[in-house]
Amino acid sequence: MTRTPASVLALCLACMTLEGYDVVAYGAALPFLLAHPGWEVTTAQAGLLGSLTPVGMLVGAVVVGLLTDRLGRRRLVLVSTAVFSVAMLLCGLAPGVVLFGIGRLLVGLGVGGVLPSIAALVYEYSAPGRHHVNTALAFAGVGVGGALAAVVAAVFGPDLGFRVVYLVGGGAALVVLPLALRFLPESLVYLRSRGRDGEATRWAARLGVSEVAAEEPAAARSGVGVLFSRSYRTTTVMFCLTTFASLLVLFGLYTWLPQLMRSAGYELGSALTFLIVLNLGTAVGPLLLGGLADRFGSRVVTAGSFLLAVVGISVLSQPLPSVLLYVAVVLAGIGTVGTQILINVFIASRYPVDVRATAIGVALSVGRIGGIVGPLYGAFLLTTQLPLPVLFLAFAAPALLGAVLVASIPRAGATRPETAGAGPRRHDLQAQ
Repeated sequence: MTRTPASVLALCLACMTLEGYDVVAYGAALPFLLAHPGWEVTTAQAGLLGSLTPVGMLVGAVVVGLLTDRLGRRRLVLVSTAVFSVAMLLCGLAPGVVLFGIGRLLVGLGVGGVLPSIAALVYEYSAPGRHHVNTALAFAGVGVGGALAAVVAAVFGPDLGFRVVYLVGGGAALVVLPLALRFLPESLVYLRSRGRDGEATRWAARLGVSEVAAEEPAAARSGVGVLFSRSYRTTTVMFCLTTFASLLVLFGLYTWLPQLMRSAGYELGSALTFLIVLNLGTAVGPLLLGGLADRFGSRVVTAGSFLLAVVGISVLSQPLPSVLLYVAVVLAGIGTVGTQILINVFIASRYPVDVRATAIGVALSVGRIGGIVGPLYGAFLLTTQLPLPVLFLAFAAPALLGAVLVASIPRAGATRPETAGAGPRRHDLQAQ
């Protein structure tokens, strides 16, 4: 690509905003859910309900990660968006805990299906040297959506309860879906590799971008077979472990931050304010990190982002002035969602285009196990009655492990099938 189509970036941003809203909605509405008359949800049950969305995301990432390189990015984005739109409405209208839990599972299924395809589309439609920045712009929607969920909960939750958070999110998704249906393009590489040249030409003309030739398949095997071939096996495993650590911290903190801050003595409104600030950090911080990663490479900036999470989460345990605590929350936000954004781009830069979405999907699939563990991990910590500083340090520990894992990912070598004999490409050098 010689230029980045603004419409593609805007639609991807809108989809990721919905994802951020849906993921954070549970943590934002949790205080009202715990107080909802007739349901009597316990802390342990809340941890289990919080894990249902990552379970759905695991299934969604597995299914879509395997299918997107075969069926195309566009189709699966549209289906996944429709699924989590209806599921959010189900959560808002659920008469009991069981249907609410099913709704949260379906939300995860849809959200997990969107992310791999969006990540692959943004990467493909980015101009040279803009991969990290454009991905950060699109994925800034996660923070924006999360902040909106916390705002809706803080403003309307005290009077209307937890349901309003889900109804607003489901309604917004139904607005974005028709726009995506009309304007979201398919991958040009995918279309040409399937012999759909006329369709590729029409999309290229409509977007005002240069046409691209289909890249030769990396191997005759399936995408998963390529990922676990001798050339990629170790890299794939390390990316999976890194994503596990990243999503454990992310979902643990998103689910339990308001409750942790209430344990520290803050009122409910102030505790939700911390969640809003956390998400603003996830929206703005990755833009800065993306520019640094495009300049200095994914490895060093991703490891540094993990360390920002360690510092931010650790500082939250201290009785500091509010301004300093808000700064710490911003650092924690940058180091959670910001780190995962960088990891997605890092993965995309290390695999051939025909298995790129599959690679992201597989890493996220394993990582979703960390997302499942995160809320349960937080629930366990809160039931142990440990001192508050120890609780925050326990949340920071997986982020420190993530920094070590990123530093251990093998460097791109000349054994890669698509680069052998030709030298590494520019984005491969940046990924070092």
